Amino acid sequence: MHLMLYYRPCTWTVITDRGGAGEAGSAGFGRCLCWLLWPSFFMNYAAALTAYERVAALDPQNPEPLVVKSRLYMVNSNVAAAHATASDAVALAPNDPDALAALARSEDWLGDYETALEHALDAYELQPDNVETLAIISEIYADVGNFTQAQTYIDQALALDAQHTLALRNSAYLLEKLGKYQDAIAVLDQALKQAPQRADLHLEKARIYRVGLGDFQNAMLAYRAAVDANKTAVTLDALGEGLYNVGDHLAAIRTLNDALELDPNYGPALVHLGMALYSRRNYEDATAAFDKGLPLIGDAAREEHYYTAGLAHVYKEPRECELAQPWLQKALEKNPESTPALTGVKLCGNVPGS
Repeated sequence: MHLMLYYRPCTWTVITDRGGAGEAGSAGFGRCLCWLLWPSFFMNYAAALTAYERVAALDPQNPEPLVVKSRLYMVNSNVAAAHATASDAVALAPNDPDALAALARSEDWLGDYETALEHALDAYELQPDNVETLAIISEIYADVGNFTQAQTYIDQALALDAQHTLALRNSAYLLEKLGKYQDAIAVLDQALKQAPQRADLHLEKARIYRVGLGDFQNAMLAYRAAVDANKTAVTLDALGEGLYNVGDHLAAIRTLNDALELDPNYGPALVHLGMALYSRRNYEDATAAFDKGLPLIGDAAREEHYYTAGLAHVYKEPRECELAQPWLQKALEKNPESTPALTGVKLCGNVPGS
């Protein structure tokens, strides 16, 4: 029950994954909290998160608002916050299947597959007909390459509820893993009929079009649809990266700056901005974006991010080899034969700081 909220005096009504409405927890759960989040199936996630923080404060022993917050964080790609919030929910209610499932999904996205599966199966034992739990177990098995088990659990989930948004999303994810890209897109379209405000589903489509099918035109349409569904730093960053990938660097810079207006510390947008600025030979601003953004994204940084950051310092006037070398070395740690990184090291005379 995490997709949408709309106002009803002194109660909360939640638009569920089926698209229907249901009361959100106990009478005290939403007492005296009146919030409007229902313009044409549009979801204001920031407002929803703020509202649920207030709900949690009013009912601190209730894990439900924490579970909903964790799901919202996952939808908005804030996995660390989702994990922290789900952990708090499990601490309050160790035998709550929804809390355990929420924690399992965040652990899966963090790459802790063994712990994720343990918590998901614990949730399954407590409530074997929970569609969300079944879908999450399928997702975990898909991530570790056990596609047979993934198919078994997603089939069970969809047999219980063929219109459940997460079950449809995870069915599409499995199809993507199996290389059935068009089928995956068709299932995501089905999910979007249930939850058209879910920008993350549009981003999933964009990834399949771009990576799976090499269809950049439809990928760009999906990126723009994500921004239309919910304009956040995440969706604007995705669109900006897409514009960069198709060579529209000026539009990418504008879009990425828009993302950073919403969240000045959103690491992916800073790094993608650095890439776009480097392509425009604006090394001064590129180095500033990289130097701030790369530490924020940590291990998610790719080889090309590191060597481009290093080269931006190399080509900057005056040359900054001392600042370039750490990024060039990180690129070489990922690929000792990285030609751009080796070029940067050579331009600096093979000696850090020279």
